[in-house]
Amino acid sequence: MSTPMERIFSHLFRSHRNRKNQSFHYFYLINEDEINRLQFQHYVYQQVWGSNFSAPVTELLKTDGTRILDVGCGPATWLLEVATEYKKSKFTGVDIKPIYPIHTKPCNVEFVQTEELTRLPFEDNTFDYVFCRAMMFAFKITDWEIAIKEICRVCKVGGYVEFMEKDIVIENEREFTKKLRFRLIEELVKKNVEPIISPKIKDYINKTNQFTSIKHEEKTVTIGGADRLSKEYKELFTWGAKNLKEAMKKSGFNLESDSIEKSIKEITDNYGCDKIHRIWARKVPMVKAY
Repeated sequence: MSTPMERIFSHLFRSHRNRKNQSFHYFYLINEDEINRLQFQHYVYQQVWGSNFSAPVTELLKTDGTRILDVGCGPATWLLEVATEYKKSKFTGVDIKPIYPIHTKPCNVEFVQTEELTRLPFEDNTFDYVFCRAMMFAFKITDWEIAIKEICRVCKVGGYVEFMEKDIVIENEREFTKKLRFRLIEELVKKNVEPIISPKIKDYINKTNQFTSIKHEEKTVTIGGADRLSKEYKELFTWGAKNLKEAMKKSGFNLESDSIEKSIKEITDNYGCDKIHRIWARKVPMVKAY
């Protein structure tokens, strides 16, 4: 007798195999371990930033009827937590795969399953705040500009968009890690994954000509330092690297069996750091050229 969780994953895998629409691109393998990693990732990022968002939307979220969209919501950990805190707002999570909790959710939350995240099933100017994070392995290189344009389209005039991403860049890296990282980057680009996206997000927002005062914040985290956050971040980093290695293997690219362990040790021994980015902006009325 299978468990409810096993039945969910069986459905997801069957759906993935049978899907003719090739827009689904999530590079990591979808399984219970990956969903657990995504949930843990939320809490670690929350500790890194000390908040769930950087855009100045706190008062907006306290207002009756404010509408929030989480693009690529995954298991919806961020969405459910923020919706529980701000009960007057209405939250929508949208994703291709229904790994979010459909039946157990606050009354101010709804989920929408869509065929692709580069064509959102919402009217122009629908949401007061649109949030999107950790989509490096979900969007193809060619998807990013289109997806950001769509996110900007569904945001109301006067509303905010916010993105959070981290690039495949390690500060204070040494030779073994550098060579391994370059190998990964080269292979990921071949597989249509953009490994360094944060510098491009601001450019894509700018190209819409609808946003002003684009802000870019950064947080640097030591991987494996003595403090609690560094230890938790090392756990998350190692978990993500392990799952990425499995996904690469599935796609036909094999790394040496101990490569991840050797790299993590080298990073930890040399106080390597990861950098996380948040980019947010406010939508303004379009100025027509005459």
